[in-house]
Amino acid sequence: MIDSMKIIKLEKIPAKKDSFKVFFDNGENILLSADIIVKFGLNQGVEISDITFKEVLAADKAYRVIFDALTLVSKRSYSIKTLSDRLLLKGYEPDNIKSAVSRLTELGYINDEKYALAYAKYLYEKKGKGEYAVRKELEEKGISKELANKALGSLKTEAEPYEQIIETIKRKFKDFNAKDKNEVRRIASFFLRKGFASEDISKALRNYKSIEIE
Repeated sequence: MIDSMKIIKLEKIPAKKDSFKVFFDNGENILLSADIIVKFGLNQGVEISDITFKEVLAADKAYRVIFDALTLVSKRSYSIKTLSDRLLLKGYEPDNIKSAVSRLTELGYINDEKYALAYAKYLYEKKGKGEYAVRKELEEKGISKELANKALGSLKTEAEPYEQIIETIKRKFKDFNAKDKNEVRRIASFFLRKGFASEDISKALRNYKSIEIE
């Protein structure tokens, strides 16, 4: 014989949007989302089996992961990895996270290709970081090598790395003297730390000298 329990009361929780506490005749109570209550037809007087009870709990967990994931992506962009990591920190189970992230990807709320391009552009243009640094940060966000290459390739069609270096020198180091070797070394070290390739730095400094002469 399958054990069962009867719902004796549903209580709205003001502090939690669309959430209800469900009380059973065996003294147990659980917090459920309104969507799950409707899906399973739960109401006062309804009797459910232990099997159904477990199904209700599993469905509610899966629903809450998706709900939290949607809330997160509505506020800022995430890659598949960064969203998964954030949900894991919130205490959700890996299987539920994987399903939720997969569903949001299908719906177009998460797109690693778009994320890679937007994030690379931000690092490249706003933070003044070079290719190596951008690639490293994209990798840390879980972006594949293929998508990172594509994002960096798109940026290079807009401006060559050495041109970006020259523009940064003009903007950030207005008193830079390209004839002072110590200054040149300092500037070169700065751009190396930013993740630019040494050949791009050298090309930028050569071109910068030409601009000064003109």
